[in-house]
Amino acid sequence: METATNLLFRLPQKETHRDGIPILPGALPLVGHTLFNIGDTLTFLRNAAKKAGPLFWTRGIGDRLTLVCMGEPGFELLKNRVTSSEFIREQSPDFVGDSLLSRDGVPHRNLRSAMSGPFTPRGLTSSGAAAISAEVVEACVAALPTQGAFSLLSHTQRLALDVIFRVMGIDRSELGAWNENYREFILGALPFKMDLPFSPARRARKGRIWLDSRFTRLITAARGRPDMPGTLSALLAARDEEGKALGDEDLVQNLRLLALAGHETSASVMAWLGIVLAQRPDLWEKLREESVAAPGLPRSPEDLKRHPFAEALFREVLRLYPPVSLTARQATEDLELYGKRVPKGTMITIPIGTYGYDPAIYPEPERFDPSRWLGRRSPPSTIDIATFGGGPHFCLGYHLAWMEVVQFATAFAREMARRGLRPQLAPGTAPPKLRYLPFGQPPKKTHIEMVRA
Repeated sequence: METATNLLFRLPQKETHRDGIPILPGALPLVGHTLFNIGDTLTFLRNAAKKAGPLFWTRGIGDRLTLVCMGEPGFELLKNRVTSSEFIREQSPDFVGDSLLSRDGVPHRNLRSAMSGPFTPRGLTSSGAAAISAEVVEACVAALPTQGAFSLLSHTQRLALDVIFRVMGIDRSELGAWNENYREFILGALPFKMDLPFSPARRARKGRIWLDSRFTRLITAARGRPDMPGTLSALLAARDEEGKALGDEDLVQNLRLLALAGHETSASVMAWLGIVLAQRPDLWEKLREESVAAPGLPRSPEDLKRHPFAEALFREVLRLYPPVSLTARQATEDLELYGKRVPKGTMITIPIGTYGYDPAIYPEPERFDPSRWLGRRSPPSTIDIATFGGGPHFCLGYHLAWMEVVQFATAFAREMARRGLRPQLAPGTAPPKLRYLPFGQPPKKTHIEMVRA
């Protein structure tokens, strides 16, 4: 029986090319390729490239065409010399707003220069954010169930959100309300924008309004406590290249997206890491040995050097299970891609999640092999960390995610080793597949359990 992805290429269509570039066949009436693209996104894009080549058009809702550019030429577009991301502000005003993600040029550079310091390895250490993260991770891992099957994703989502709350100085007693309203807000990432009662767009807007009001209160309180540890205090003290402090509106817009969306992606990577370990006792044993030998969880860049295998697991999980599958840019001038002219104003999708599956970069890319990251003399390349974006819009939360996931892997192994346990998939649980709606998370029905080592 043919899969849905293969069947779509057999459906009829009228126009086959635009500007000499093939239009992917199989678009459905009204919704185009959208339904194929919100599930197994990476498989869809890789199969599409096999059929149409590295440069092709896809149809969206309302028959809108978007260009997809695979490979190195696509990644080069992230450098933003000939493309812009400002269109996102108009397409997604409630979800993205006027944040770093939707700014370019001088406005982006000024805002990023003010925000970047607290998110560097040194900034995370000096502000106390890395130590706060370690404290939260240890407590949450210690509370994981040791009997019966459970969804690890549910626990890592709460863990990652708790880290963000503590780092930002949010009262843990409000965790439930923040979590609930964030779940509503994140619906704004879905492609369905119709503003109807109970629609994702309406629910996302209500969640955003709640979050914005709470962030405003939090910022006001933090301004009265300059000695408060954590990232928010460091952001309030930061200055841009012109010596200006961040205003409340800039802080709210960026905390809402950067901090909370960052939690969602970290939670996904941690859950996938645990699920992989539940299927690979050999990897669990290596992690256990490294984690038990260390004096504790890493709290600084120097500490991370004691955890090379935990870091290798983080990078291999990120490669095979990227939480973000693609990003987009708009051409600000006529371009040439793969020998084809691309007109100014064209919307271009860059499938950043597919680079980890490129056999020219990673031999046997389907094989989970942390050893490919060990013994390297140079840091990861920009392609290695492509799922965090590239160019001036590279994700500010990268170093926090790196630290947090290595802390989780180490704490998980240390705690279960202390109890004489190891993880395995719960009976009747099939190995999960990567799905995007909107982030690349394992299904919550994927359960693991702890068994005697």
